[in-house]
Amino acid sequence: MATELVLLCDREPASQVIDAAGADLFPGGDLWEYPDGQVRQYRDAQGRAVLTVFAARAIRTAVDADRAVRGGAGGFSCWVTLTVPYGDEADGRALADAVASAVGGRVVERC
Repeated sequence: MATELVLLCDREPASQVIDAAGADLFPGGDLWEYPDGQVRQYRDAQGRAVLTVFAARAIRTAVDADRAVRGGAGGFSCWVTLTVPYGDEADGRALADAVASAVGGRVVERC
């Protein structure tokens, strides 16, 4: 089963941010964007999925968000679901953390 994480932030990470963070960690990799723009996936140079990033959703009720993630939502206004493929999650988590750093957010686990 994939690992589901949440990026809490105040602005959705642009594709360029994800691609730049991925390129720093996984030279030769690339970002795949699906036509509806709701799903982006970074793949390493061998074509293996590292991290899937879903479109941001506004946090409308902080209480609900606080209950859904470890440590609470912390006042952030956006929720971005991230998934790391089954197996060793170190690469996906590293990329998630790099993207979070670039947008001033933080990565948390679902409860």
